[in-house]
Amino acid sequence: MDVEIEEDIFYFGDEMTIRQMIGILMDNAVKYSIDEGRIRVLLKRKGKKVQLQFFNETEAIPQGKQDVLFERFYRLDTSRNSETGGSGIGLSVAKAIVASNKGKISAYSTDGNSLTVEIVLQNNYNTF
Repeated sequence: MDVEIEEDIFYFGDEMTIRQMIGILMDNAVKYSIDEGRIRVLLKRKGKKVQLQFFNETEAIPQGKQDVLFERFYRLDTSRNSETGGSGIGLSVAKAIVASNKGKISAYSTDGNSLTVEIVLQNNYNTF
């Protein structure tokens, strides 16, 4: 696992739900990564916003936008359901958490063998 965290990043939001979202996305990256696959977590500034990315190598996945993954009960590969468990609602919960924190979430694959989930959150603080 590679972790890239930019220094001195501050985010003011609902800590409990942000922690829950991070747990869901980490669990998803680990659960759906191939054996010996790379996992990368990235946290950096994006202007006045905060960008968080979870990347994992996975079995074949269609290239392009994968926003269908955020639909409740959606499972990309039904043959793996018994292996990985879960109900298919984790990413929809993550999407709801991001929305409640006034952010955006998306998923995409650039090569058909990896998945990146990206979250961009607007900081909810005022500077004095």
